[in-house]
Amino acid sequence: MSARPFFSVVIPSKNRADRLRQAVRSVREQTFQDFELVICDNSDAAEAVDSAAVARETNDSRVRYIRTNGRLSMPDNWEHAVAAARGEYVGVLTDRSVYHPHALERAHREISTTGVPVVGWFGEHYGRGPTGRDFRRRPCSGRSWHVESRRLLDYFLTGHPKYGSKRLPKLMSAVCARTVIEEVRSSSLGRICPPVAPDYTSGYLMLTHTDSVVLVDEALFISCGSGNGTSFRRRGALAERFVRDLGMGSWPDLVDRMPTRACFPSAMVLNDLMRIKERLPERFAHCNIDRVQYYLGCLMDYERSARRGAELFEDYDELLEGLNREPEEVQTAVRTRSIYVRAAATLPPEEETPVTADLDADGGDQAEAAFPEFDSVFEAMTWASSHPRRTRDADAADDPIMMPALTSVTAAIIKAKSRPVLGPRRSRMAERR
Repeated sequence: MSARPFFSVVIPSKNRADRLRQAVRSVREQTFQDFELVICDNSDAAEAVDSAAVARETNDSRVRYIRTNGRLSMPDNWEHAVAAARGEYVGVLTDRSVYHPHALERAHREISTTGVPVVGWFGEHYGRGPTGRDFRRRPCSGRSWHVESRRLLDYFLTGHPKYGSKRLPKLMSAVCARTVIEEVRSSSLGRICPPVAPDYTSGYLMLTHTDSVVLVDEALFISCGSGNGTSFRRRGALAERFVRDLGMGSWPDLVDRMPTRACFPSAMVLNDLMRIKERLPERFAHCNIDRVQYYLGCLMDYERSARRGAELFEDYDELLEGLNREPEEVQTAVRTRSIYVRAAATLPPEEETPVTADLDADGGDQAEAAFPEFDSVFEAMTWASSHPRRTRDADAADDPIMMPALTSVTAAIIKAKSRPVLGPRRSRMAERR
């Protein structure tokens, strides 16, 4: 290994020793071995002993264990971990994720070929279904795409809301040159992982401090189980602790720069972008809210959350009240999309039940389908190595990674019948003015 490792893989961890053990194993079993692994442990005191043991049992000089005071917010723990990295390129692996064995090798190949400062990729899922053993693969073309950084950020703001966030390279799905990270941290912002969502904020900052990046249309990591995103949709205990650790007074504080106080994930990450724009106006001058995309993204969040048992009626009604105040062209653009109609007819189940869903080209929800099941994520990866994935043909396309326009959000089909009565569990939908 060189004096300075080529890659630093940092794992910010909290109270997940068993998951952490899987993440560490996946890095140590990489086909490309010039790396260091930094574990930044923000666990509660009772859990820290087990997390420290994970690092100690590797007996590997490339593995460094850093113990925080256990009280850092998630963004601060990410920042602390990245600051400790010494490699030429740095990436974050969450403690509930694992790399495919060739992940670093593929990233190194792209860097060696193009010299780009950022290489991003996509992920797959293990253990999200009712059995906790399902493996959901992502169809991929296998090609790489050299693209202007600004184009990806503009697409996040104005493209199809289902795909915009998935095209955004983030430190948890990318590696970034140390020089870029140091440039960001030397700015007036002072950090690469600001609150609230450090995966997204790191992505915004990487794109505004580079000219171009490479996106690899390949799944190079697997996310295991559910994390903060799912907890946010359900307003679960993990999400409540996350907000407390940030020192936020209330949920609406997370969306204080948005058109409404409706606190949906897509609004929160967009709010983060607007907050950073205020700190670095010269870098983000072109970044503005597309109000149609904002409402459609929030409606998608509501419909998905409601199907999983979250009762976010107040946020939904707040969103509709805001829509009523918008110009006619914004209202029309939103109300003529199918997601508007679906959201209006969606109630959460009486009891929370796991939702079995297929994956589209980006790991999104589709119709119910069967997935192969395995006792561990490593068994799933072993199976995947000998079973070719479903491929997506990108040879005829200018862009191997599709970027559907906002106008391609499915149009509504209005049926000539009255809406069924949904009962007293929710307030009436705000009437259009």
